[in-house]
Amino acid sequence: MVAVMFCRRAHFGFLACVLTAGVAIGAVGAANSEGGWVPKLTGRVNDTANVLSSVDRDRIAEILRNYERETHHQIVLLTIATLGGETIEAFSLRTANAWGLGIKGVDDGILVALAMKERRVRVELGKGMERFISDADAKAIIDTEMTPAFAKGDYSGGLERGLKRLMEDGRRFVVHAEAGPTLSN
Repeated sequence: MVAVMFCRRAHFGFLACVLTAGVAIGAVGAANSEGGWVPKLTGRVNDTANVLSSVDRDRIAEILRNYERETHHQIVLLTIATLGGETIEAFSLRTANAWGLGIKGVDDGILVALAMKERRVRVELGKGMERFISDADAKAIIDTEMTPAFAKGDYSGGLERGLKRLMEDGRRFVVHAEAGPTLSN
């Protein structure tokens, strides 16, 4: 069974258009100004733990791409092999802030982080999403959609079902097209 940690509100800034330039960024991370390791943002699906098949990664990336086109909210998925002794709360908050998910001033980004060794999953929400997806909502999504599938070894299915439920809730809040760019994964 996968242990569950749930949302803590985070302030996300504007996503720098690192992918817009067409530059592929490696999966190797680096320390940031907060002192901890942050993986490189490579797109909407950052499967550094190699949990997903290439077909699953592509399918989930397409679901997230379509959702972003529809709502302009950025959702990014990250899997990592281990937290290396760090809490998932600290790691996911630092990563979400370093990546700058969401639209500046709207703070509508979402990071879904899965740490395999520690069996932890977390949904990190931008402040702009807090009226539409509460801590209780995120915990329910993790508990009902993700962890039952994870317990059966179905990480792709659990992540996809959880992401779709997050997207349903996020559709209550649509940002107008002029508010900012989208990821290009």
